[in-house]
Amino acid sequence: MSVKKESTLLEDLNQALAGETLAALRYLYLSKIANGINSPPLASMFQEIARAEWVHASAFMGRIVQLGGVPVSRPAELEKRSFIPYSEPPRRGNDLKALIKDGLKLERASIDFFQKLAMKTRDSDMVTYKMAMDTMAQEAGDEQRLAALLD
Repeated sequence: MSVKKESTLLEDLNQALAGETLAALRYLYLSKIANGINSPPLASMFQEIARAEWVHASAFMGRIVQLGGVPVSRPAELEKRSFIPYSEPPRRGNDLKALIKDGLKLERASIDFFQKLAMKTRDSDMVTYKMAMDTMAQEAGDEQRLAALLD
């Protein structure tokens, strides 16, 4: 792999790490503020998704190290390096639709990013390609579960 391609790949992997870390924090936040009579199952779903996002972040961090790169380690860098711009989270925990829509925005941005990462690595890095495809599949499953709640 050329130095430029490797540098670009490491940046992409750091974007994945940053995005998944912020998503985990966001879902944890959503799980804690959700309130109201219908909130317990949604809060539980958000906690489950948060745990999965941490697993993704850990995997991408491991891949960066495996490739000889340096993972994002400063919290201030997470927002700068993430594949999705940070936006203010919902503040009203009783507006469950707003919480779900916030999660959908994250999932859709993740699906788009991991689809692009998979396409970039398909012919050059099978390990990262598989990671991107597996992560994209999990994000798509989360997106479908959240979207079904709005139907």
